[in-house]
Amino acid sequence: MPVVWIALIVAAAASAAALYGHYRDLPGWLTGPTICRLDGNGCAVLFRTPRARVLGVPNAALGLVLYAILATGVVARWPAMCLLVLTTPAVAMSIFLAASLIRNKRECRICWTGHLANAVLFACFALRALRG
Repeated sequence: MPVVWIALIVAAAASAAALYGHYRDLPGWLTGPTICRLDGNGCAVLFRTPRARVLGVPNAALGLVLYAILATGVVARWPAMCLLVLTTPAVAMSIFLAASLIRNKRECRICWTGHLANAVLFACFALRALRG
């Protein structure tokens, strides 16, 4: 289960950085060299667009809540299927946002870190659910 904890910590760190970027400019090394040349070190492009919010709430804030709930579920030994169901919307949003990054040729280290962490969490919970 250490992989799950590493993925949760990485995902929470990426969400915290993205949430900070929603309100303030991030240093260029966190977003990437191409994005840093854009307005506000790229933060305005990446973290302040309509795609960075669901019903007005920053995706990163929703992510922090999700990762706290998942950590609680792991500690409390919730069924793997429950954790998988909770992770599914995050993975779906990651796929949508990753496709947008690729389509628009945007580089975002924080984004890709969070998307990868979501995929790892989904895979871990799916494997646990399959094993019963």
